[in-house]
Amino acid sequence: MRYWMIALLLLLTTSSLVRAQEDTSAKEAKTEAKSEENTDDKKPETLDDLLKRIEKSHKEHKDFKGNFEQTKYLPLFGDEIKSNGKFVFKKPDHVRWEYTKPHKSILVVTGDNGKKWSESTNRVENFKLGDDRGLDAVVKQLFTWFKGEFTKLKDDYTVTIEARDPVKLKMVPKKEIVKKFIASIEVKFGKKEAEIASVKIVEPLAEGDEEAGYTLYEFKDTKLDSDVEDSEFKITK
Repeated sequence: MRYWMIALLLLLTTSSLVRAQEDTSAKEAKTEAKSEENTDDKKPETLDDLLKRIEKSHKEHKDFKGNFEQTKYLPLFGDEIKSNGKFVFKKPDHVRWEYTKPHKSILVVTGDNGKKWSESTNRVENFKLGDDRGLDAVVKQLFTWFKGEFTKLKDDYTVTIEARDPVKLKMVPKKEIVKKFIASIEVKFGKKEAEIASVKIVEPLAEGDEEAGYTLYEFKDTKLDSDVEDSEFKITK
């Protein structure tokens, strides 16, 4: 993003010495005006403007689906656990999060209500998001990202711009209850800003650990506006 133009017009200010003085003066005055305009263009985009722009691009889409790779880092063992799966989101509040490897499980959320299934139990269980603070915080973040409500992030998080091309945001929670589960969240966008490339959720540093654990989600093969059916948000097991 942030494709700010360099003031190339300054290169055009050099006029031939054989031109009349009044022509040279006129061109210099015109160049100075353009240079001032380009100086404004070169100013970095503010956080508010960036969030509004990304929010606008996301609001143009009604559903998202694709695949993801999850990397869970366990600092106690210094080990990474890899998982793969697929996701489906449909506005305003439908999410399907399904793990396909190495173990199968499905999480479906509609509003504040959810269902989950795993191959280990082989049964579908109903739950309320409010009953699990950690899951509630994560799912609400999914809603925020996929709905594109990025300007609302500043209500609950301190947001900073980590990179501009492509855009990468870092969010630190303000609420103490959320801080118990999340130390920070890093969201990286793709070249098409309507697509989220990755989300990294960093956990609070545990007592005795030298580094924090984290979960990294890398999204691939994202499809926008593919007319997702409501049947995608049912678990038929």
